[in-house]
This record gives sequence, structure tokens and C-alpha cells, in this order.
Amino acid sequence: MQPLSSRSRQSMSIAGLLSAQILSPQVFAEEIAVDETHVITATSYEKTLSNAPASVSVITNEQLQTMPYNNLSDALVNTVGVNIADIGLGQKGIEIRGMDTSQTLILINGRRTNRASDLIGHANLDLKNIPVSDIERIEVIKGPMSALYGSDALGGVVNVITKSMSNEWQSIVSAHGGSTTSEGDNRFNGEVQTSGALVEDKLYMKLSAGSYYQGLIENRNDATETDISGNRNQYVDTQFKGVISDSQELDVSLRYGQQQTWYDYVVSSGTAAGQLTRSTSSYDTLDYSVTHSGYWDNFDTQISIYGSSVDQSNHQTVGDSSTTNTVTENIIEGQGQFYVGQHQITLGGQWRHQDLESADLSTGGDSMSQGALFAQGDFKITETVSFLAGARIDEHSEFGENISPRAYLVYSPTENWTIKGGYGEGYKAPTIKQLSPDYLSIGSGRPFDIIGNVDLKPEENQSYEISVEYQADRWSTGLTLFQNNVENLIVTQCVENCQGRPTAGFTKYQYMNVDEADIKGLEWQGHLDITQSLFIDLNMTLLDAKEAQTGEKIENKPESQAYVGLNWQATDTISTLVSARHVGKQTYESSTLPSYQVYNLAAKYHSGDFFGSVGINNILDTYLQDESALFTYAIQPREVYFRAEYKF
Repeated sequence: MQPLSSRSRQSMSIAGLLSAQILSPQVFAEEIAVDETHVITATSYEKTLSNAPASVSVITNEQLQTMPYNNLSDALVNTVGVNIADIGLGQKGIEIRGMDTSQTLILINGRRTNRASDLIGHANLDLKNIPVSDIERIEVIKGPMSALYGSDALGGVVNVITKSMSNEWQSIVSAHGGSTTSEGDNRFNGEVQTSGALVEDKLYMKLSAGSYYQGLIENRNDATETDISGNRNQYVDTQFKGVISDSQELDVSLRYGQQQTWYDYVVSSGTAAGQLTRSTSSYDTLDYSVTHSGYWDNFDTQISIYGSSVDQSNHQTVGDSSTTNTVTENIIEGQGQFYVGQHQITLGGQWRHQDLESADLSTGGDSMSQGALFAQGDFKITETVSFLAGARIDEHSEFGENISPRAYLVYSPTENWTIKGGYGEGYKAPTIKQLSPDYLSIGSGRPFDIIGNVDLKPEENQSYEISVEYQADRWSTGLTLFQNNVENLIVTQCVENCQGRPTAGFTKYQYMNVDEADIKGLEWQGHLDITQSLFIDLNMTLLDAKEAQTGEKIENKPESQAYVGLNWQATDTISTLVSARHVGKQTYESSTLPSYQVYNLAAKYHSGDFFGSVGINNILDTYLQDESALFTYAIQPREVYFRAEYKF
């Protein structure tokens, strides 16, 4: 068997993803030794973990094998600096360092996913639109990355890296599911995949298909309310890689998916007021990409054309259905990576265009375009000091020019110690709906309407961070301090008929910019080998998120989060994990919500081409409304789950 070149496997991002791996030991004994750990950048070269100029956590395939994850948010729940936030009806989003879910950019192999979730309420298509059995690892970059990715990378970037292809044909059948012991609602996910060479060393193919189901979970105190909406996802994914010559490759992919989400609520207004209705939203998604990669004497190049479309519709058993939406996005981007001695220079550009068709717009639809040029230099100053500097110029069809700089310094005085620090800026332009004066949303189940605002400004973030890491043979630790100064945050505020109880069709909310937010915090993580077969992983995040002028706390931002996992390699094939996750106090409508804890237990068997795992998630069946009636969302109830995968 002749695998693809290492350069091919390392080329992940047209925009030049700069990534690192910070202190991320594997969950079980398959862990990679610290001195073997490297990080892959979009510039097609590797750096050791300690020299990577970024703050990044990595979730490996071995870790994912024991987790009861259904989508990307589940896979990141124990990651330091990350909060899995509720976006309504039990749907989840990813918050990084106190920023909002819409300010996290999701990538697959360095390519942007469709931002339709920003335009469709309670949708997280960018988290579900990924074949979970095809994930090799997940890299989470914490801090603004607009210098490389422009709008949307305000809080950070999550990059999902899929498994590579080789000459040898290999197939995978996987299944995982679970049952909530208190509610009786089940979930199940089945996936199949096959990959190999159609023409040895020249043409490779990967074909994947899967189906996922999650039953609706009712509120325990009120059967007319939904805690976690039901979900059904199905997809087919095809990828081809062609080796044109020793220096050129061509990648082509096409993916089609169908999704449904349903929930129950009581109609609040109109002729159907007081009646229970089931609202079902359906999504048809299509993603495509074509990428050419060139590896020349003194430089590498990549050019990509990719895009996606999402068609959303809604049906309700009682009352009027919500309006439909069609979001189409197309992107062209390219970069060149130049090698000058021990230095690397990256130059590139990108063009994006988004179209929206929606009955929420009186004009029926609208569009936005954005072009960008970026440059980045990674310089080795001495044997112990490296420095990265970069900037991106974006030209937005509505807001004109925006410049996003970034600078980062890495100092490694010894093999054990690493000191890092940097500054970066990020921004996020308002969406088509937020900015349009023609936008009016009469939301199902929502007791008010939302209108757009033509005077909105882009959200901006100026961020600083500094970290210290120490790695020894049997233990390691790392501490990071960060500061986000955020301006022009976009929120919804009442502007019409604000007295008394909000009423749909009567009370109006509008998108508005608010003053600066001051978000600072601390991240700590550690690892200790207690014995050769027993080790422990820990992390903690402390967050102080306030409005800069008033000093009031920003809602739904936990003041603390922590994770501890005790891993035991019982035999060569059996390992176990006992873990606990803490979520600290947070505010909601000027009240304080209490902290809570979730305890989990897992066991894994791995022998040859088969692995299986079983576990109990949320052992004590923590229910948030039992902790406080002010909680407006729920977490997954106690669940017995399994995972199994066989390769042949």
C-alpha cells in the first residue's frame, strides 16, 4: 500500500489555518507521547506542540470513541474554554471564551460551513452537517481569527478534520445509541463508509452514508412544553482525490442531507390560541467543493471553489406554519505558501456571496458579497523564539473595508517550558435579516415579533492572551489568561408596546447594537500519570463577562466550568473512564441561576478492528428546573448508551 503524501494530508485550509495542540492527552492508553505530538497548519508544514503560535485544544478520534456524541457540540462539551450553550428548543451551539454561538466559525478540513444557522432560528446545521464516523480529530482555536477567516471568526474557530484515504480499501460500519432511563426517549445513529483506490496511487474515493434519530423529550413539569426537540438526520457523502502528478492533486466532494426537527408548544395568539401544536422544520442541504493543491519547489498553492444550499420549510399541526427560507452560499479562495529559509510567508484571498430567499423579507430576498486579501508571516527569530504576524483586509458589500490584524510570540526557554502570548482582532458583520429594514419575523411559539435594523454596525473584538505551559515525563500543566474587548454586540430589544406581557403581532423587538462588553477569564488544564495504567485529566475555566459601562453581568455565561476524568487501562483491551463536569453560576433576567454538576461513567473494549463502548451519561439524572425554575433550557437526562465500530 502506498499512502498519500504527508503534505497532502496536511493541507487543510485555503485560508491558512494556524493551529496547535495544547496539552490534550488521549482519554485512554492509545495516547501519543508528548515528544511525538505535532500540529498541522494550512501552510503544509508541521510544528511541535510547544512552538505552535495559537491557543488550541484537540479532541482525538480515541476520545470520541467513548463519548455519547450525536453532533459537534456534544463532542466539545468537556473542552477547556468552551461552553455548550442553548439556542432554543434543546438545540445547542458552541461558545468560546464567553462569546456567543454565532461568533464561532465552523470549518470542515479548513473550509467554511454554511452560515444558514445565522438566518434560521433555532437551527444548528453547521454542527449536525458532519458525518461523525468520519472525524479524525477536532481542533478548537480559542480567540479571534478574522486575520485569516474574516467575518464570523470573532470568538474562535472549530475545525473538523476527516479521515484520509489510501490505496487499500477499507470499510467501516458503526452504530451508537442510547435510552433515557427517566423519559424513555431513545436515540440511534447508524453509519457506513468505504474508501480506497479506484486507480492505485492515482484516484481515490470515499463514500459515506448515515442516519440519526433523537426522540422528543417533554418537560417533566409540563407535558405541553418541549425540553429537547426531536431530530432526524440522513446524509450521503462522496469524496474523490486525484493525483495529477507528483506535485498536483485535485479533491472533489459532494454531500446531500435531509434533516427534521420537531417540538410541541401552546399557541399564544390568533384563532388557535391555547391549543397544543407540533411544529416540524425540514431542511434539505447540498454541499460541494473542488480543490486543487500544488506542491512546487519553493512554494505550495491551493485554490478552492465550494459552496452549499439549504432549503428550509415548516409545518404545524395547528395554526399557521412559519415561513420558508432558502440560503445559498458560494466561495472562491486561494493561497500561496512561500518558504524563505526557516520562515514561511502566506498570501491569499477569498470571495464569498450569500443569497437569501425568505417570505420574512417583504422584498422576497436579498444578498451580500465579501472579498478579502490576507498575508501572514511566521518567522523563526532564534532557536527559542518565533513570531507570527498577519492581517486581512475585507471589503463588504454593505460596510466597506475592514482590517483585522494578528500578532503572536512563542518563547521556549527549555524543552519543558513554553511561554506564549498574542493580540488579535475579530469582527462579524450583521446577517441579511438583521440588517434589512424589510425583515419581519412572526415566530411560532414566540410571544413577540422581530424586525431588522438598517443602522446596525459589525460586532468587533480586540483580544489579548498569554499562556505558560510545562511538560514533564509524567505530568503537564498549562495556564492561560485572556481578555476580550467587544464592541457593537447585536442583541434584540423591545421597541414597540413594551408594557406588560409580550404578545405576538403586537409587541415588537428589533436588532440593536449595545455598548462594549468586557470579557476576561482564565483557563487551566493538567494531566498526571498516577501509575502506568492510571491517569487523570483536569481543566477549569473562570469567566467574568460584563457590560463595560454598567458593570452588569452578561446573561447565560457560566462564571466557572471544570472537568475531571479518571482513566484506568484495566487490560490491553479494556479501559474505563469516570468523569465529572461542573457548570457554575450564571445570570438570567437579573436573577442568579445555581451551579450544577454532571457525572458520567464509560467503559471501552478495543481489539483489532473492533471497538465498543458502553456508559451512563448524567448518572444522577440532574434536571435543571429542579435546581431552579428560572432555567429555560434542559440538558440530556440520564442515559444508558453504547457505541460500536467494525473495520474490514
